[in-house]
Amino acid sequence: MKITADKDLYVSTTWGACIRLTRGEVKEVGDDMGYAALQAGATEVKDTPAPKVVKKTTKKKAYVEVEIKTDDKE
Repeated sequence: MKITADKDLYVSTTWGACIRLTRGEVKEVGDDMGYAALQAGATEVKDTPAPKVVKKTTKKKAYVEVEIKTDDKE
């Protein structure tokens, strides 16, 4: 679970686990610590899928006109 906080938080549990959250920092923690942090005032960060970018590639073909002059005076 990813969590963040609007203010600095120190969350500890009765079984001895603890985390320190600084304001605005996103941390990934286990669900048990995440729920304890949510109870202390943190918020969960939901992952949003990246928007799908469709890139159109247009290949322009370049044609070069070449004029060949030959002298027939050999």
